[in-house]
Amino acid sequence: MKKVLVCPLDWGLGHATRCIPIIWELQKRGMEVIIASSGASLALLKLEFPPCIFFELPAYQPEYPRGHSMVFKIIVQMPKFLGAIRAEHQMVEQIVRDQGIDVIISDNRYGCWSGKIRSIFLTHQVKIPMPVGFGWSSSWVNYYSRRAIQQFAEVWIPDQPGSGLTDYFMSDDVHNIRYIGWLSRFEARRGVARKYEIVALVSGPEPQRSIFEGKISSQLLELGLKALLVAGEPQRPYRTMEGCLERVNHLGGQELEDAILSSDIVISRSGYSTIMDLMALGKKAIFIPTTGQPEQLYLAKYLDEQRIAVAMNMNDFSIKLALEKSVGYRGLTGFDRKGNLLSKAIDTLLP
Repeated sequence: MKKVLVCPLDWGLGHATRCIPIIWELQKRGMEVIIASSGASLALLKLEFPPCIFFELPAYQPEYPRGHSMVFKIIVQMPKFLGAIRAEHQMVEQIVRDQGIDVIISDNRYGCWSGKIRSIFLTHQVKIPMPVGFGWSSSWVNYYSRRAIQQFAEVWIPDQPGSGLTDYFMSDDVHNIRYIGWLSRFEARRGVARKYEIVALVSGPEPQRSIFEGKISSQLLELGLKALLVAGEPQRPYRTMEGCLERVNHLGGQELEDAILSSDIVISRSGYSTIMDLMALGKKAIFIPTTGQPEQLYLAKYLDEQRIAVAMNMNDFSIKLALEKSVGYRGLTGFDRKGNLLSKAIDTLLP
């Protein structure tokens, strides 16, 4: 039996959630999956796959600014991130030796590779975009990113070839790329009874997560809309009800799928994994990109320009205005698993 070590980044929950269908496929092929991560990502996967063996890696623990100085805040934290990358690499080499690992799949963890076995890097952004005013840093940031990615035998892209969604994040300087199709743990179903006007999905590093939750909560309570807010904190169990607003810290995959399907529209960050999940369910969405995060800003703008999903920034965010605007938008549809690209990629791991 082949052993596969899966290592998602702990930077929001999206890296962990998009690893779920990969883990399912690996287990379906009779492979043993061992999971190594940290923070909320580790907590979520422990809930989803309790029988697996787990290891806790050093946490990146990114801190986001309250304002707009995102790049400066990240630059200040670079020594901490580089230290985490070095430490996780040492730990992964130890896990490979002790557990007899055959393959590593690392979701955006640059240190989770081994020179002794096949190592795969999973990402939707080979080229890291920089915010307006910081284009000067793009060359050296992406130079070091490419150098780190070169430690891996392959790069798996969770996208359909030719979709256009990740074109902006690709680079001709990175080779051994394999598209594995859109990833989601969800499946669209008919006949789910309507329960909520809005489901709000809150996640991401602090303090932006809490700022986002507070802004959405106050507006939902003021409008009196029947809504569910999922706070993205799997480590802290709670469920409360205030007026028409139900709050829960975390929902398991099936519960969350049911909740989203029972809603009229979803409010969330424009993280790539969230977009894939909502596309799988064919939902209408309102996206509020994390302040200063170029990837989310680009994706939200792209989907708004295509009149697929409404995009608003945090400063001007109004649920009332966003709902009015969303009437003319078609929603996230067209999720396609044509070609069984993930299945074919997994085939390459077999003897």
